[in-house]
Amino acid sequence: MKRLIGVLSLLLTMSVYAADLRLTWQDNSENEDGFEIWRRVNDGEWSLIAATNADNATYVDSSLPIGAILSYRVRAWNQFGESDYTNIVSIGTFPPQSPSNLKKSAVEVESRVGPVPPRVGVSDNLRTYRGS
Repeated sequence: MKRLIGVLSLLLTMSVYAADLRLTWQDNSENEDGFEIWRRVNDGEWSLIAATNADNATYVDSSLPIGAILSYRVRAWNQFGESDYTNIVSIGTFPPQSPSNLKKSAVEVESRVGPVPPRVGVSDNLRTYRGS
């Protein structure tokens, strides 16, 4: 009887320019048929949100609800069963809040404008560079 072996560890990285969350885990098993990605929103129930093929240790979650705490866990599976779940990682999807301690105040600005230099056209620059 061939068993599923190996312990998985989960790393969490976020893409910088999009509203996607990239999950990456260490594949320490040699005989998995794939991985199951589980997510919990706030304190709700765990839901299976995706499955990957064997040796594919990355998943991108593009359906992130705003204003929630998302928790993730992953496990490997094969025809004989499932591995233990990885460690749980969590992240909040709360928008940044505006500062509340800002105050309006008048600022005095002293402006000193000197004479404006004459504009030099493109043709003048060409003549200068050609030595005319």
